[in-house]
Amino acid sequence: MEELHKLFKELEEKIESVDDELSAWSKNYFNEGNKKRYINDIALIKEYYSSGEILEIGAAPFHLTYLLKRSGYSVTGIDINPQRQSSFIKDTKLNIVKSNIENEPLPFEDNSFKYIIFNEIFEHLRINPIGTLREINRVLHPDGIFVISTPNLYGFRNVVNFLLGKGFDNPYEEFLKIETIKHMGHVRIYSVKQLKEFLLNTGYNPIKTQIKTFDSYKGFWKLFILFPKLFPFFNSIQIHICKKLHKIQ
Repeated sequence: MEELHKLFKELEEKIESVDDELSAWSKNYFNEGNKKRYINDIALIKEYYSSGEILEIGAAPFHLTYLLKRSGYSVTGIDINPQRQSSFIKDTKLNIVKSNIENEPLPFEDNSFKYIIFNEIFEHLRINPIGTLREINRVLHPDGIFVISTPNLYGFRNVVNFLLGKGFDNPYEEFLKIETIKHMGHVRIYSVKQLKEFLLNTGYNPIKTQIKTFDSYKGFWKLFILFPKLFPFFNSIQIHICKKLHKIQ
């Protein structure tokens, strides 16, 4: 853990030292509690990774990509527009490939990767999530592991905001991200059951599901800090560790 904390400090210094189109967003993303999620991601890799290249799809802002590379893993990142963070990519010597996973095939051969990460991307898909999952499945090795994380529809904050009439997200702000950070914001949030249905019908067998909260509770939300701990079903993030089905249902 001490070594990981050193890497976080190193990453923070790298983020501060570059000036890219997404520098402000990257800094904010790093400081919003995502460090806890990165620790969980790395723990899953240590548990399930066997060998070979790791593929991270939707890798921006490339924090996890950097941490994995510095931890000794061979990792390739996929991003819709790497030019947005070209200075960070060049400075850290990351292997980032440009690809739009919604309307382009992944530029890899079948069964290429034994470990694929798809973090916090599914909720952004607006064209054909089924086709995207099938394409990712194509490049997943028959003995590979696919890890997908996305917000939980029944996350406690979502439930409270819904009851208060605020909805789950601000649609205007989410669509505005197409202009401000050059990719779509949240389109839809799914329940655990709904996401599992997608996975089972596109070639994946979810072998383990985690429902976790990496958020910091501030202000009004401090009143409810114990609620997700007492009722884990209402945690904010769902994570599914999947194996590849040999036959798609």
